[in-house]
Amino acid sequence: MIRTGIYWQREVYDLARSAYVADLDATPAGPAFFVDWLRCALDEHAARTPEARADRAANLPEVTAGCGFNQMYPLPAGLLEQVKEAITEDRKQLGRASSRSAFAREAVLVAVEAARRRRGGTLPPPNQLPNRRPRRYP
Repeated sequence: MIRTGIYWQREVYDLARSAYVADLDATPAGPAFFVDWLRCALDEHAARTPEARADRAANLPEVTAGCGFNQMYPLPAGLLEQVKEAITEDRKQLGRASSRSAFAREAVLVAVEAARRRRGGTLPPPNQLPNRRPRRYP
């Protein structure tokens, strides 16, 4: 694991938190922690082709510019290498240059839209994140 900084715009961070909460109980194997949800979003986006990433990016909602913050996450070295390769592929094949944080923002917004569709078009409010799933008792 490598501690990695991601720059968040508040609007994107709130959307990501809402999508994580929506996905907590979406499937039995839903993400246990927010960082798991983030890792999955990055992994799925990096696994797409450059064309598929560009298509998904073209349909994302505009995010208003504004102040943001940097947040550190433990990410697997292999995942970071996948992200780096995807960024390089996008630049070489399509001329789309982006930073790791811009790639993460795009990956998160794509994952947010997928969570929104799974939930019928809405997301819960971005309240305080639970640390883990509630226990299920028989």
